Amino acid sequence: MLLLRFLLPFLGATATALAQVSDADFAAIRREGFDRSQVMDHLDHLCNRIGPRLTGSDNLTVAGEWARDTFTAMGLANVQMEAWGEFAVGFNRGPWWGRMTKPEALEFVCNTDAWTAGTKRPSRGPVLPAPKNADELASLTGRLQGAWLLDPPASGEFFKTLSAAVEAAGGFGFVGGGRGELLLTGGSPRIDWNNLPKLPFVRLRSDQHQKLRALVTEGVAVEVEFDLRNHFRKGPIPLYNVIADLPGTEHPDEYVVVGGHLDSWDGATGATDNGTGAATTLEAARILTAIGAKPKRTIRFMLWSGEEQGLLGSRAWVQKHKDEMAKYSACLVHDGGTNYLSGIAGMKEMRPQLELVFAPVLRLDEAMPFKIRDIEAFRPIGSDHESFTAAGVPGFFWDQAGRANYTRTHHTQYDTYDAAIPEYQKHSSVVIAVGALGLANLPELLSRENMKVQRGFSGGAGGGRQGRGTGRLLGVQLADDGLTIAEVGDGLAQKAGLKAGDRIVRIGEGKVAAREDLRRLLDEGTPQKAITVLRGGGEVTVQVTFER
Repeated sequence: MLLLRFLLPFLGATATALAQVSDADFAAIRREGFDRSQVMDHLDHLCNRIGPRLTGSDNLTVAGEWARDTFTAMGLANVQMEAWGEFAVGFNRGPWWGRMTKPEALEFVCNTDAWTAGTKRPSRGPVLPAPKNADELASLTGRLQGAWLLDPPASGEFFKTLSAAVEAAGGFGFVGGGRGELLLTGGSPRIDWNNLPKLPFVRLRSDQHQKLRALVTEGVAVEVEFDLRNHFRKGPIPLYNVIADLPGTEHPDEYVVVGGHLDSWDGATGATDNGTGAATTLEAARILTAIGAKPKRTIRFMLWSGEEQGLLGSRAWVQKHKDEMAKYSACLVHDGGTNYLSGIAGMKEMRPQLELVFAPVLRLDEAMPFKIRDIEAFRPIGSDHESFTAAGVPGFFWDQAGRANYTRTHHTQYDTYDAAIPEYQKHSSVVIAVGALGLANLPELLSRENMKVQRGFSGGAGGGRQGRGTGRLLGVQLADDGLTIAEVGDGLAQKAGLKAGDRIVRIGEGKVAAREDLRRLLDEGTPQKAITVLRGGGEVTVQVTFER
């Protein structure tokens, strides 16, 4: 390894001759991946035939069975749905709709969280402002039956009191507002079959919510109707990861993992999070089996579930197999949406091997360049590769670039099949197939020399579960566009003087055009960063130093 590290800078263009994927295999992968691609067929089946795949739903079980059967048809070995746990209560979402019927007709864009109550029939009634205290609640005596309450307190003891009163009086439920144009779907499976939620809480798109609130505030008589078919299923509900192997010819007991998560939220059909990653995992497996690839190590394809609830499936699998982790070379996870795979980031000690593995990718398509980056540590982003890095296995979350706006689709009503970009999906499948085969063919396992892992979780740009986070925690929440600061917490951003409403435009000399740019530019290079924002019609630059 030391000799290779010394020689590689002097090899120049001939370095591709040392690539761990032969020219013949690379050509075959390209032909299969571009000329006979099935990646969009996989995605179509997941999103349009099966639909959303909430962990604990019937759809997820169907998706797991379909993925298992698809892997089996490819001729892979050891194909299985491996149980990792169970939920006490399952949840299946049926059709839902809402509208205002008075004083005018208006079709609502609305949603509810998973594992929350729905209606048993179309439920039409007046909208009343929700009381904020016991005296206001008492003033509504006799008026709650068949009513919807607008903007109740989000939680707390009074909300419990209010809910009990609405339920006892025969009220329909609650209505609130989303954040901007995007309606995010979340929810918690930690519910009790003997104490299921009883009242729906409907979220409206922000502009519609504001209109409704203005009418109610003005004293206008407003009537709305909702039909929300949310269904609970008594458990225990078994939960599975789907696993399939392309056996190694020389080191079959050593592994390279390729994967994505099969589960999704159910406010749409789970296309970019993470149907796109599940589809490229399936397609990479299909490509490699179709060309008759013979990797030296076993390539293990994995589709996890429970990712959206906290990496549950991958963590459980790694914990169960923790004594085997020394024989796992790397884990490649595609979970950043439909933009093309534009790079990979690892410790500098890994660079010589990564350059050999990805040498063919560097000449794959000039319009979709690929870059290998050095990082100081593997940092938390919020996907299943972290389960492996926590166990000492190099886990990679691909860099991605392109024209897709991941913020628009991530966990929102727009996460549907039409958001996926076919040419990016094909390209990414080829990159994954090359990367998996190259890693599997290395003379040695991927280096773990000086491998560092930063613990904790990074979401948004420093908190929360919205979006893929940055490894270096800035300490802000981002707005729907992924670049404007919505909130500033107690942290580096506050100390540096960043403010809500600032739009991040540059990190150092690097232009920030998308959330992916923000994550990449914050992560790479030195801990000292110049962050330039638009504020009040002009640019302001602040200096931030992240902890090493």
